[in-house]
Formats: sequence, structure tokens, C-alpha cells
Amino acid sequence: MATSPLGPPLAYAASNASGTVSILDAGTLTISTPAAPLAAPAGVTLTPDNVYLYVANSGGNTVSVVQRNLFAVTNTIGVGETPFGIQVSPNGLFVYVANQASDTVSVISTAPRTVVATIPVGSSPTWVVAAPNDLEVYVTNQGGDSVSVISTVTHTVVATVIGLSAPYGAAITSDSRYLYVANSTANTVSVIDTVSRAITATIPVGTAPWGVTVTPDNSHVYVANHGSDTVSYIDTATNTVSSTVAVGHQPTGVGVAASGLAAFVSNSGANTVTVLALINMIRPSAGPEAGGNIVTVTGTNLSNATAVRFSEVPGTIMANTVSQILVVPPPGVGVAQLTVTTAGGTSNAKPYVYAPGGELVALSPEAGPTAGRNIISIEGHRFSTATQVRFGSVPAVPTVVSDQLITVTVPPADGPGRVPVTVTTAGGPTTDSITYAYIDPPLLSAVSPNTGPVPGGNVINLYGLNLSTTSMVTFNNALVQYSVQSDTVLTVVVPPNPAPGAADIALTTDSGTTALSGAYLYV
Repeated sequence: MATSPLGPPLAYAASNASGTVSILDAGTLTISTPAAPLAAPAGVTLTPDNVYLYVANSGGNTVSVVQRNLFAVTNTIGVGETPFGIQVSPNGLFVYVANQASDTVSVISTAPRTVVATIPVGSSPTWVVAAPNDLEVYVTNQGGDSVSVISTVTHTVVATVIGLSAPYGAAITSDSRYLYVANSTANTVSVIDTVSRAITATIPVGTAPWGVTVTPDNSHVYVANHGSDTVSYIDTATNTVSSTVAVGHQPTGVGVAASGLAAFVSNSGANTVTVLALINMIRPSAGPEAGGNIVTVTGTNLSNATAVRFSEVPGTIMANTVSQILVVPPPGVGVAQLTVTTAGGTSNAKPYVYAPGGELVALSPEAGPTAGRNIISIEGHRFSTATQVRFGSVPAVPTVVSDQLITVTVPPADGPGRVPVTVTTAGGPTTDSITYAYIDPPLLSAVSPNTGPVPGGNVINLYGLNLSTTSMVTFNNALVQYSVQSDTVLTVVVPPNPAPGAADIALTTDSGTTALSGAYLYV
């Protein structure tokens, strides 16, 4: 099966028995099968410009070039015996064809549409994969239990990866780093590191895996299990099967559109194509252990969902369209696997985290100006998923420093006073009773006495408003000792001055700075 990289999501499936290639329009879920003079077509590949199909005719030892829009055969090219797997290079210059009965790969130049090289490979080559970086081509040798690595520069085999078991389909990640190969007789998928050319993981899947594809974001690999009528979803982060879904009889190929919004499975035993219910994203991906929040599930073919399950426990579906579901999670603990079930089957799984609530410990500072816009730190626990801080009813967006610390810019307030502070995380809002004090900016209005000797050491009073949170007092920018007597009075020990003259006095509180120019006279 091939999928279209451009335009509407189309899928192409070759029918060996009927000698045709079927086109699936994913927008309308309709299939057309135009007549075409093909000879037992097997593999299909699409040029990067979305204009031509190259079809391997296993019964005619040829490749047909088909103009997609007109579905007209423009060229027929002779290749080796029993051509099967076929792949166009990412740059569109070459087409690589696996000739099962000749143990060769034919290289077709797309400009003159002629064979320019024939490369000996292993026994019964079946599938061809071109690396997205256009440096190498990989061929699964079903009869040789190996993969041949072909250089696109020299068109020669430069390495052979062994240790496979009747490898059939294969797919590569978009960064060209990992090749996933279906071992059809071992019921596994091998992960090959294309740099070291070593098998780094072996993943058990269904029976007789054939077709393989990687999602555009490299997050999952889909495997069509021909013998068990299922598709396995492999999580590439862990190289484990995250879920298995039932499809039609004897699935052969599986494809995902370049947009990632459509997935198809060709079922050779049922003469059908399964359009998979596909979850692309869930938001939020975490919520409180008590449940009750609303989760948005986005994907394709989600209409008429009969269940959205969090592991085995169903949630409450609030709304349902073909591309989106709103669901209320049930209570839970830990990580649940979210799946959607429709009439067509069960979707791939996405993890949903039940998060415990955060705990708020302390604010620093605990007060600030009514004008806000100052930054404070909030200490606590389980803050890594913090999305909002509320000062009373006014929200603010935090910056997560660590699981124990966030910072936030304080919003303005209508007036002075204390307000409760709550932090909202994936586990819900905190319930700790911690408040933040809004205070008016300070005002320094008078000094008494306002004169004194140059050596200093005398004690004077500063008068004003909102002085109780004073943290610094200066005379001509020199720090001085002070004592807070009340919200309106400070006692200050006058520092020495180099010479007689006027001194500027300034003080800083949690809500700002105030100053009096020339307020004290040294005599």
C-alpha cells in the first residue's frame, strides 16, 4: 500500500488477482478501481510530485508508469523476474524494484524511464525502503533472512544485515536513523540502527507480520499482522507494543498519510481496506485523580464512538465528531491508556496521566505593590505541570523552574489587602491556605529633626505611609541602620558625611521605593 504525500489523503492498493490498482479517497471513504492493463500488480509507489504511480507487475516482469490523475499507463519498463516491492527515491530521480525470482534490484531512472542498473542482493528480495536522506536503500531478503544496504551513489550493496527471519515489510524513520523490519516467520519486528547497521531491539507483535509503516512524527510504528488479522501499534520511545487492534482478514499493508491524519490497512483476504480510528492528540494529557475534567481527543474516523476507555474504565462522552471527542475521565491513579472504540474497531492508545494535586508551601516575598508586575517565587511540591496561579480570582501564568519551585508575575489588584493564592496543576488547584498581601506604595513625607552634625551618629525619625515592609534606607545612596516603629514611622541612625551639605533620603519597601531630595542637612 502507498499513501499520497500531497493533496487529499489518498491510498493506493494493488490487486494481484484483478490486475488493478484501487484508489481510496479518505475524505469520502470511497474506493474506485479504474481499469488498467496491469499484470498481477504487487507493489505501488508514488513520485514526490504526486503525479505518477510506478506499479510492479509481478506477473509480467515489468513496471508500469501510471499518470495518477488520468490513470493512464504511459510507459512499461522491463525489469527482473517477479518484481514485488518498489520504491521511488526521495528526490524522484530513481525507482528501486525488488525482483523476487531474480534476487536482484532494478534501478529505473525516472527521466528516460529505463533501467540503468541491476544490483544483486540476497535471496527473494521482497520490500524496498529508500532512506529520507537519499543516501541508502534497504531491501528485505525474505529467503535470505537479511537486509541488503544499497548506496544510492554507487548503486552497489555496501552492507548486509543478518539475523532476521523471513523479513517482509520494512519502514524507516524520517531522520533515516532507524529501520523497522517485519520478521514474518518469527512474529517480531527488528529495529536496525542504520548508522551501526546493528539490530538494537526485537519486538514481539502479531502472527506473520507483513506491512510496516512509521508515523510522520516518528512516535509510532504500525504493523499489519497477516496471520492474526490485527495491527500492532509500537511506541518508538520504548520499542514496545502499546496496543493491538482488530482489522480485516489477512492484512497485508498499512499506510499513514503524510499529514498523519489518516491510516489505512489493506486486507487481502477480505478484499477490503480498513480505515483506522486514529488518535493523534489528547489535551490535556494529564488530569486530577478525582477525574471530572474535560479531555479533548483529536484524531480521524472518531465518529459514532461507542466508548472512550481509560485503560479498562469508560469515560463519559460529552460530544463526538469525526475528528474530535470531548470526554470526562473517570477517577483513577497512575497512567491509563486512552482508546476510542467505534464500529470499525478500537484505536491506537495514548497515555493519560492521573496526577496528584500540588502542595503550596511558601511565597517569597509574601507582599507587593497593588500595581503588581513584580515577580515572586512560590515553593511547594508537584509543580512540574503548573499552568496557572490565581491571586484571589485573578489568573497569572507561571514559569516552572522545578517540581518544587515556580515563579510568577503578580497581576495588579484593585486595592490593598490579602488574597488567597492557588496553583493549578494537572492534579487540580491547590487547597493550602496561603495568602499574598497587596500593599500601597510607600510615601516618605517628613524628617525630624532634619539637621545634624557631619560625624552623624544621632537618631532621627522618618515619617510617611506604608513603611512597615521597609527593607532598605539610604542617605546619599549609603546604607543606614533603621528600625520600623509602625507603618508610618521609622527610626534611623544618621551616617557620617564627608562635608556639610544636604543629603537625599530614600527607602525601599515590598511595594516600591520613595525618596526625599535634600531632606536632611549636615551642619
